[in-house]
Amino acid sequence: MADLLCGTYYPSIDQKGRMSFPTKLRDVLGAEFFLCQGHDDAYIAVYSPQAFQDYCEKLNSIKGKNGSDIRRKLLAGADKQVPDKQGRIFITQQLRDHAGITDEVVVIGANNRAEIWNKSKWEEFNSSITQDEINDALADLVI
Repeated sequence: MADLLCGTYYPSIDQKGRMSFPTKLRDVLGAEFFLCQGHDDAYIAVYSPQAFQDYCEKLNSIKGKNGSDIRRKLLAGADKQVPDKQGRIFITQQLRDHAGITDEVVVIGANNRAEIWNKSKWEEFNSSITQDEINDALADLVI
């Protein structure tokens, strides 16, 4: 089983879209990884090469024109990144626009991927989930 991505990090990002990507997440993702727009909210998804291939295979299973349209939309701005010696990556303007990133960012580990969020959007999302919702969702699981 692959290492899972977890944790919350608050790196800085400059006006040109360069940011230091958290070491703990780089250690799990590997020497290179893929950025693409998040499929279920306004964030940037970060996948290891294998997880990105798995994601693309799932997208390829969507049939017909709908599948083609979704693949185009989600993958048109995908970008392979190799962090520099200081662990910095570059986030394209297209991806920053998708996630609404202008200054402060939050990077989270989300199981098989990392996610890069606009800090205020992350805080809004994070505070919208109640403990009761978590309890209800976990009620039938044995943990």
